[in-house]
Amino acid sequence: MDIWINRAGQHLGKYTLEEVQRGLDQGQFVATDLAWQEGMESWKPLSDFPGVRIPAAPVEPAAPAYPTPPPSDAIVPSAPRPDVAPAWERRPAEKLFPAFFMTIRDVLFEPHLTFPRMPVDGRLIPPTTFVLLLQFTVGLVSYAIWLALQMVQLPYYSQAFSRSEELRNFNLPIWILFILIPGAFILWVAIWLGFNFLIAGVHHLVLMLLGGANKGYDATYKVVCYSYSAHVFNLIPICGGFAVIPFFFVSSIIGLSKVHGIEGWKASVAMLAPYVLCCLMVAGLYIGVIATVVSHSQQS
Repeated sequence: MDIWINRAGQHLGKYTLEEVQRGLDQGQFVATDLAWQEGMESWKPLSDFPGVRIPAAPVEPAAPAYPTPPPSDAIVPSAPRPDVAPAWERRPAEKLFPAFFMTIRDVLFEPHLTFPRMPVDGRLIPPTTFVLLLQFTVGLVSYAIWLALQMVQLPYYSQAFSRSEELRNFNLPIWILFILIPGAFILWVAIWLGFNFLIAGVHHLVLMLLGGANKGYDATYKVVCYSYSAHVFNLIPICGGFAVIPFFFVSSIIGLSKVHGIEGWKASVAMLAPYVLCCLMVAGLYIGVIATVVSHSQQS
């Protein structure tokens, strides 16, 4: 199991137990260096690390030749990495909700500074958990706002309120709601996650066709997921939805250009082309249906 070595707040890399022992014998590490491996609650000095033998006469430490920074999920709170962005990538060193809100702020208002510091390490769980929490939070708060507006019986929501009254007349057993509501939520999450993986793959495919996919699929997927921070504007009644689309595309285009190191136009085409193609297909379908109806009406 890999051991992470830290000296004075700087990560020296990850090593096997044999490499750590050889580094101690050769003076690369010293007894006061901190060590951590998966399963430990906190960092320990090498002098207290199990399985490590401290030389009797240590020599002056030598700088490691090729220090490798560990992934962000291997950092415990005693050794955070403030250079990594967005803040959600520093979990669990950062607390849940501070990291959540800092990520939304940085992605929406400082994407040019945030995405260049985003680690591309193949991990898809952090962006996936972030976007799930985002969708759940926006949905829950939006529902609470909707209920509050219904309670004051604003004219704009009178029709929705009357429909909810009609639903009550069906007299459904309460236990059915305990099955239908969680089931519908789980189904929605599964469908939405599948669509999210698919649409990120389409964006990455367009990048590959343009010769701009300099990083793997995980880089594109992370950019798309964190750019969904724009959905917080849906919490603003009536006009908030108009801000979602521009903020989403601006953040994702800047993110793709910074992470893949490509020109802005390639990132723009990669983000916009799938949606433009879908719009053209829908428009073509409608035109075809209308043409068919007109042709049949003329023949009759």
